[in-house]
Formats: sequence, structure tokens, C-alpha cells
Amino acid sequence: MEANALIIDVLIARDRLAWRLYSAPRSWRAPFSLYADRRGDVFPLREPSLTDLDQFMWATDSPFERRPTADGGIEIVARGRSAVTLSAWLRELMAEAAERV
Repeated sequence: MEANALIIDVLIARDRLAWRLYSAPRSWRAPFSLYADRRGDVFPLREPSLTDLDQFMWATDSPFERRPTADGGIEIVARGRSAVTLSAWLRELMAEAAERV
């Protein structure tokens, strides 16, 4: 894979009664910049459904990595075309939260 390939690298972690999305410095942030604060975090979110994520990415043949964290969060990494697919799933998660605020 090219060194400058598109990549989304995010951590979704519990923050009090909601969830917060943190994006790594190397992550493509444009898809969720509308929902992000000045640091690039997105808050609040609902708890992400890993089943929905897996099914969405599998249905679109978009390989990705996900790793659980010790405190119940999840790191998600997708590259290239899979990053574009993941951005659609993340935007849906963020749009749902924005509608409730």
C-alpha cells in the first residue's frame, strides 16, 4: 500500500454517559469535520454497534481492522476504498447523534 494512501484511524471510547470519537493525526478527517470540535473530536455519539459495522463493511467488500480497548472502546482503521466506506458508516453514526442534540 502507498505511504500516502487514504486512511481513517479512529478511536471510539466511552465519555461519561455517551461515546466520543477521536481521530489519529494521520487520519482523513474531512468526512466528519462538520461534526467535530476544534480538536477533531466528535461528541456525543451513541454506542457504536460492532455488528452493524461488521455487516456494513462486509457487504461492501471493504476490509478493515478493529481492535477493542481494555476500557470497552474500539479502534477502527481502514485504508483506501475501505476508508471511504467507513466514512459513510461513521457519518451515519454522527448524524444520528446530531439529530438528538
